[in-house]
Amino acid sequence: MQARAGLQRSSLIYLTEQATPFYAAMRQRSDCLVGSEFLRDGTPPGGHNVGGLRHEDVTALSFSDGIFDLVGCFEVLEHVHDYRAGLRELRRVLRPGGHLTASFPFRMDLSETLVRARIDAAGEVEHLAEPEYHGDPLREGGILCFRHFGWDILDAMRMAGFSEAACHLYWSWDLGYLGDPQCLFHAVR
Repeated sequence: MQARAGLQRSSLIYLTEQATPFYAAMRQRSDCLVGSEFLRDGTPPGGHNVGGLRHEDVTALSFSDGIFDLVGCFEVLEHVHDYRAGLRELRRVLRPGGHLTASFPFRMDLSETLVRARIDAAGEVEHLAEPEYHGDPLREGGILCFRHFGWDILDAMRMAGFSEAACHLYWSWDLGYLGDPQCLFHAVR
């Protein structure tokens, strides 16, 4: 984690969100921040809709190779049918030595990821567990959760080409992170 201390206001950062309070807060701290949302309004990849939101699909990002110092992907990968393609793309857009920080539903008690839904051969969603939807800043009703990750996510990160992959647990009375330990995943290209 020491290498992240080298980030500057001029470090190029990509967040896989743009319509959130976190993005707005980061905008105040970074001169080189790019954010996006997965839009369903016909906006082309890399384009902006009438509201100014950039459209990106984490499985097929429009960015050039190796341009970001840091990618933040928070509560996104569980909603991506092919999360392994997403990991490969997030790695691709990082410069050598760049960092990925991510969060997602994580089950510390599972060695393998729990698949809740998948896309079948006909392209339809097949539910393997009770459907679970998470809040979405752009759509009422939320967005489908395909999985709860297990410890095998670290192997998936390494298979995507990251040189390091780790899970960091945190808890803080002062900052209000209470209850079950919170997890952040970190990987280095």
